[in-house]
Amino acid sequence: MSGNKSVIIASLFLGAGIAAAGYFVSQTTLNERTGANTARVKGLSERVVQADTGRWLLSFSSFGRDVTQVTDVFEQTQAKSVRIHDILTAAGFSDDELRFTPLRKSDYTDRDNEGKIIDRYFLVSGSIQITTSEPQKIDPARQPIFDLAKDGIDVAQDSLRYEYTKLNDIKPDMLREATENARIAANEFASNAGVSVGGIQSASQGGFQIDAHSGSTSALDKLVRVVTNITFYLEN
Repeated sequence: MSGNKSVIIASLFLGAGIAAAGYFVSQTTLNERTGANTARVKGLSERVVQADTGRWLLSFSSFGRDVTQVTDVFEQTQAKSVRIHDILTAAGFSDDELRFTPLRKSDYTDRDNEGKIIDRYFLVSGSIQITTSEPQKIDPARQPIFDLAKDGIDVAQDSLRYEYTKLNDIKPDMLREATENARIAANEFASNAGVSVGGIQSASQGGFQIDAHSGSTSALDKLVRVVTNITFYLEN
């Protein structure tokens, strides 16, 4: 490869063995001022991890119309709270993982098109936030909670979120893997071009991305992904 020629390779399709290691886009340029050939390469590292934290929010309520019912409705709602607590405890959750909000009363008024009051009622409602470092306990508890509807106790799932919080534990290995995959891509180009890969001229990394492996935000498995951008020297 002559030092006074400019060569731009816009894209490179890697073989099946390279593709198995990840997806790479490579480009090479010839720097005429310095006479140095370089290959700019992207290296990908992906891995599936399991969430280590679960956050599950449930809510429940009881209905009343007459002010004389307020005490009874509060007691009904408290009884629902106890039933939910018992199910979650039986599912292996500790009290430290459960946070019940105080019960509260909310008043409502329905009006017709002319603004006349046609109904008055109130709800006594509560909620529970489950936060656990053992998120695998959540799924087995969901059916028993929702089965309470058979006894007239409707429990709403307001949110369910699984999180992976140990990114720092896998960052070094993933960056190493992405860098190695980038070098594989550079070596593939260099082999086709009849040159060899030298040292690194420059390198940078994109941010780590954590996405649900199945596409659902409530999935236990998470896909962690990082891409490195590395420029290698090419040697004749």
